[in-house]
Amino acid sequence: MIERFQVPLSKKAKFGQLKDLFWNEKKSVGMYVNKNTILLTLLAVLLGRASILDGLAPFGIAYVAAVISKERRYNYMPLFVMLGILTGQQVGGWTKYGTILLGAWIVFSIFREKKPLSFLGVATIGGALVFVIGCVHAYITGLYIYDIFMIAFESVVTFVFIYILSYALPVVLQRTNRKKLSNEELVCIAISMAIAITGFTNVIIAGYSLKNIFGILLTLIFAYLGGSGVGASVGVTIGIITSMSTIGTPAVIGIYGFSGLLAGIFKDLGKFGSAIGMILGNGILTFYINGSTEVILQFGEILTAITLFILMPKSIIQYMDKFSNGSIGILAWDKAYSERIKEIHHERMREYAEVFSQLASTYNQISVKEKMIDQQDLACLVDQVANKICNECGMCRSCWQMGFYDTYNGIVEVIASLESTGRISSDKVPQSLKRRCIRLDALLQRIRDTFELYRVQYQWERKLFENRTLIAEQFRGISEIFDELVQEINEEWIFKTGMEDDLYVAFDQEGISVDSITVLERSGGKFEIDIKRRACYDRKQCEQRIAPLVSKVIGREVIRNNLHCNSLRDTNTCLFKLVEAERYRGSTGVARISKDGGYICGDNYSYMHLKDSFYMMALSDGMGSGEKAAKESLTTINLLEQLLEAGFNRELAIKTINSILVSKSSEEIFSTIDLSLINLYTGRLECIKIGAAPSFIKRVNGNVEVIRSTSLPVGILNNIDIESFGKKINSGDLVVMMSDGVVDADKDMEDKENWVMEAIQKIDSKNPQAIADHLLDLAIEKYGERIEDDMTILVTRIWESQKSQ
Repeated sequence: MIERFQVPLSKKAKFGQLKDLFWNEKKSVGMYVNKNTILLTLLAVLLGRASILDGLAPFGIAYVAAVISKERRYNYMPLFVMLGILTGQQVGGWTKYGTILLGAWIVFSIFREKKPLSFLGVATIGGALVFVIGCVHAYITGLYIYDIFMIAFESVVTFVFIYILSYALPVVLQRTNRKKLSNEELVCIAISMAIAITGFTNVIIAGYSLKNIFGILLTLIFAYLGGSGVGASVGVTIGIITSMSTIGTPAVIGIYGFSGLLAGIFKDLGKFGSAIGMILGNGILTFYINGSTEVILQFGEILTAITLFILMPKSIIQYMDKFSNGSIGILAWDKAYSERIKEIHHERMREYAEVFSQLASTYNQISVKEKMIDQQDLACLVDQVANKICNECGMCRSCWQMGFYDTYNGIVEVIASLESTGRISSDKVPQSLKRRCIRLDALLQRIRDTFELYRVQYQWERKLFENRTLIAEQFRGISEIFDELVQEINEEWIFKTGMEDDLYVAFDQEGISVDSITVLERSGGKFEIDIKRRACYDRKQCEQRIAPLVSKVIGREVIRNNLHCNSLRDTNTCLFKLVEAERYRGSTGVARISKDGGYICGDNYSYMHLKDSFYMMALSDGMGSGEKAAKESLTTINLLEQLLEAGFNRELAIKTINSILVSKSSEEIFSTIDLSLINLYTGRLECIKIGAAPSFIKRVNGNVEVIRSTSLPVGILNNIDIESFGKKINSGDLVVMMSDGVVDADKDMEDKENWVMEAIQKIDSKNPQAIADHLLDLAIEKYGERIEDDMTILVTRIWESQKSQ
């Protein structure tokens, strides 16, 4: 058996060991002395002093039970609670509460080491200790039935407060910095703080009660950080607890609650706003209760609390923020989730845009033959002809071995002549080939047949290349669409819930029933109001009753976004959108007639409001006249309407239409595009012309400006030149668009648009329809009453709305 022995330490080693012991002890003490420990110690003293019903002090006992049952390092807390009891309770209660504290320290220390208790178990044992030791103390000092009821009440309060501390204390005890608290934690923290404030009972400085000062200060902080709801709740809680600590009027409950409510309402004005709300709440409710200027909460106490509140460092306000505003409301959670959903959609859209962009690049990288027959094809063609004709000929050896170069070059010359002229003439056949070849006719015919196969193959390759180019262009367009969607997703939208509430009240006052209202403010400051209500079946109630009422409530003129009734089928409801009225308005008149007075006109047109406050006028002239031309122009207009309404870029929409028309059929499908877009907020006119006739702008002063185009119609070439012209439109200006049939009416004039300019200058009317009819009559007159082409005229008048003036 090996015996244990000790090695004697030198003096230096002993000194080092003592130094390490002292240093570790110092470090351990430093670890426990922090702001949470200071807060817990202060709470211990205050809760030891806190009492209700003028003598019961169960809060310090509950606090000790809740703290030491979980953490050994807080075994010293009963001493600070006892310090609070000694300074706040009468001498007769010192023995009772000292004995309960000692019993709680022993019992919970034993359970903590052997079998940790749940908070329910701690609360049960704590309440039982208060009841048993309280009864023993009462029996020794003289027991009455009233004492039994009071001891039972105190034990119940102990039980409840331990349970309350089970939610409040972990926020302080946990080492992680909690930022989001549940509603239960917030309520329990507020109750615990209110009870701690009662520890200042009977502490008077310069005639002012510290209990009232800190109660007002706590209400101010919670109201300022959490708003009116939190301020009122905390105020009521503090009022109830503080009124229980002393025998006094319960009116203080209402004063604290009402003052907290007003302080929260005025919090948007800053700290001074909350302070004004507290003063107003106290003054109004005091006058209501007393009917005089005698206040319940002294003005000096309120002023002292306000001074402390205003001078309070920002760090303390931020620390208290998690206790007053830590619980995330539904709107906050919704905003967080919606932001995350926006990010997910943003990334997906970006990925889709990148995919289609790569597809477009891939299709563009596919090369195409620049020549119908290149050097390699030429050699193959000669081989095919020779294998088919010359191999069966008896002169093959003479031609291809003895006279190879003459024979080969002769066939190449024939192929070159055929490629350049499209036929083989006898004078283009080399003499060397005529002298040598005994099957010349068969050879030439074979060259024609083989060349035709190459020509057809080349045409199909070109067609496939053109289709690939169109597909690449469409892929690129889809990529641009996704990019625009990404920008829309990133747009900042704000839901105006306060304005929604005002609208609900206004509709209710007017007797208009609505199912739902959503008010959205976009990044540009424009409002969009979506309203869902019972359908009126196109009786225009949305325009006649609802839009004026909404304009009155929000202080901005609104109009209906879509001019067509939007009733939802099978639901008996209508969903419509109101948008802010633009600065400018537009009205369009149309006059048209078909060639020779027929029923079908080859021209088609459209005018409509687009989203983002653009007014569109479009005119398309199909190739020729009659039904075929009408189909061409109708297809163009329908596609243009759908693409622009869907939010396509103007140039992208036109390129897409051109791609569709080019690839739609083997037949030639041509049509012009004359597109005018007016920004109704800025009055900016954008004209896009693809093979279209000139347009005219008549200014208010009578001057006429011409907008011309030299580009080809859509449906002819894969790549089109898009000419765009920008002009500023003023109130009262006229925009006149027409098909080429109108411009060509005067056969005698070299510059055919001159007669139109003169006619527009002479017109005095401001009615767009009257102007369009007059111009059409003049064109028919120029033709000599014989209509030689389809004619369409669109006249749009722009004026400034009265609201913007």
